[in-house]
Amino acid sequence: MASFFCSTKFLLLLFFVSAIPIAFIIHLETSSPTTHVYHYHSTGWLRECSKWDNANRRFIVSFFEGGLGVIPVEADYSPGDVLQEIPVVKEADLTGNASLGFTIDRERNRVLVAVADVLGNRYSALAAYDLTSWNRVFLTKLSGPGHQIEKGKRNKHG
Repeated sequence: MASFFCSTKFLLLLFFVSAIPIAFIIHLETSSPTTHVYHYHSTGWLRECSKWDNANRRFIVSFFEGGLGVIPVEADYSPGDVLQEIPVVKEADLTGNASLGFTIDRERNRVLVAVADVLGNRYSALAAYDLTSWNRVFLTKLSGPGHQIEKGKRNKHG
């Protein structure tokens, strides 16, 4: 059995098993996409989530390093144009936390953002921002240092 792993048949099998997936990935990366693709310049290093805001013809993106941005799509946009990202929310008191997902609450004209404690020394929260002015509507801290509940203990209401 050990001689099989040193044989020419095994080496050819190993080559084809590894070469075919790599060739397929290269083909997918170099071929033209079947759907429309928007290209944009980012102001940061990592974007966590994006959603299309149809009412305002823009993408809203959340930054892993905290905050939100918009990428407006003008009516005269043509494929090949490069869009620009505009930061709209970057709060100093949320520095060290990441924006890890959001939803657009069209009925209340706001966006709800999940703020995560990435480094373990801040807090997790839910924040809401007005979709027009980008002013913070509320910030509800969910957890943070010193907010641990001991087993068997109840709060004063329960």
